[in-house]
Amino acid sequence: MSRCTTTPVPVPPLASDRPAQAAAIRSTLDEAAAAINTQHAQVLSAVIAMKEQNLHRSEFGFSALRDLLVSQFDFTFNTAGAIAAIARLSGKFRVLAEAATTGKARIDQVAFAVRQLDQTTAMRHFARTPFKNPVPSPFDPQTLCTTPEAMVTEYCAHATFKDLRRHLDELWASIAEATELFDELGQQSMQRLDLTPQHNGMWALEGQLSDATGRLLEKYLKTACPPPRQDETDTDGILPPQANRHAEALHQLLAGYGASPQASTRHGHTATLNLVVDIETLQGHDTGRTPLLEGQPISPARARLLACEAAIIPAVFNYRTGEAVELGRAERLPNAALRRKLELEQPDGCAWHGCGRPVAWTEAHHLQHWADGGPTVAENLILLCRFHHGRIHTPGWTIEKTGPGTAVITHHDSHDTQTGPSQGGQGPSEGDGCGCSDWRTDKDMDAEHRDDDFDYFPTGLYRTEWSETLKPDLDALAEAIDHDRAVKAMRAAKAKCRETYGTPTPPAGPAVPGGPPPWLGCPPRWQPGRGREGTPPACRGQPPSSNPHQVRAYRHARQRQPTPAHTHPPPTQTLNRPGSQRRTRSPSPPCRR
Repeated sequence: MSRCTTTPVPVPPLASDRPAQAAAIRSTLDEAAAAINTQHAQVLSAVIAMKEQNLHRSEFGFSALRDLLVSQFDFTFNTAGAIAAIARLSGKFRVLAEAATTGKARIDQVAFAVRQLDQTTAMRHFARTPFKNPVPSPFDPQTLCTTPEAMVTEYCAHATFKDLRRHLDELWASIAEATELFDELGQQSMQRLDLTPQHNGMWALEGQLSDATGRLLEKYLKTACPPPRQDETDTDGILPPQANRHAEALHQLLAGYGASPQASTRHGHTATLNLVVDIETLQGHDTGRTPLLEGQPISPARARLLACEAAIIPAVFNYRTGEAVELGRAERLPNAALRRKLELEQPDGCAWHGCGRPVAWTEAHHLQHWADGGPTVAENLILLCRFHHGRIHTPGWTIEKTGPGTAVITHHDSHDTQTGPSQGGQGPSEGDGCGCSDWRTDKDMDAEHRDDDFDYFPTGLYRTEWSETLKPDLDALAEAIDHDRAVKAMRAAKAKCRETYGTPTPPAGPAVPGGPPPWLGCPPRWQPGRGREGTPPACRGQPPSSNPHQVRAYRHARQRQPTPAHTHPPPTQTLNRPGSQRRTRSPSPPCRR
């Protein structure tokens, strides 16, 4: 008797069972994630201990912690990189490292935070500088943060990666101030644009743009051109003055045409940048609110500079009353009539001494900033090119208008100029300066930096204005320019040497193998045509004189061995070879037995 057995067919879960299954899966994943994070914290503690005792070098033979974890312990590349970054910087950011080792925050969040905080010296010091008063955590009011690093730790533990990155951007913007302005000067000095015709009739466009110009170009292209189709997307991911001027011309083109009503629009807006800031922050007060340029945090110092430009539309708010302050173009920028008056008074362009930028490229600078109540009138305006306008906004500079289209610009090394004309005070007079001993005019500053070891860039960027962020790029470009100058100097020296002494012309006919170079002729003190067969005495192997120094020099030039001092010069015999020069050779010395 046989029995028939059947395999039960799995029954699909009922609708009422799905929430229970989801809850079970969630519990499993939560337990696994907790276990993985606990293991990562233990691994990080071990790697920090290994790094502090230098065991990765002495015992494992690895200088890089990430390579050690990947090759010896089979960690994934990303996990090993995050653990190595935290361990390497654990001595600088102990609060963040402790959050990672105790499991309070994930290692990927902490690794991103320590890498961002370690980018500059200023950020490292700022992260560990205590607050004047402890600040409560935005996630738990009972938790007080004593340093910016502790606040970043709270974001690593409770916030998303997007919020963490935005908080770090706001930290950088809050400490940037003049550093960010120097970044802008360095970017303008390295920008370049080359437009070259090709053999096939097309034109090649290649260059490098500053952040402000790149933002304008990117936004204008997005405005004027429709987004690409899916099949059109691409997933691959020495500075001549004319190229620098090309880049500035492109900026002026974009700034002028992008703000024009005739420019291409999308949703009713042209290619202009939006600046959101409150009036008190723009006036220099510490409000704790960060200005935003196209939604990205920037420093108040850069916001004051951008508020002067025509391509920037400032949206200024009064947070006390909760309303937007209406500061339109009529108040902020000169109208057409006032602009024409300024250009007629400054036909040569920028007010900076020796600047060759045309008047069409200049911007109207308020001696007393319009946010501080400065009026938009001719007496309070001076025309400056974009580069020197940015320089004026950096610390130490004052400018005073002395007449229609003329101004005195001075720099002060040992003190800031918060009472200068740009801030509403009185600037220096042309005769006696500001009263301190370290003031210099723009002409003096340019003369001091011109033709020095770091005078490389067409804009005249000073070495003291090289930003910390762009210093590697500026150094690399300066080294390339310096090398190019050295090559040109060597070529000029060689050309001058040929012009002075002439190019040696070797005699006709091949050189004798093993003999002297063919252009080493007879000494000029002997005239050709004398002696046997018209050969001068020197060519018959005779020393040029009895002077021992001349004898040695003569024999060295003829590649001969010097005669021993205790023997007389032996007689010579002449060797003649077809098509070669006549030369002499001494016979072998006699055998002495």
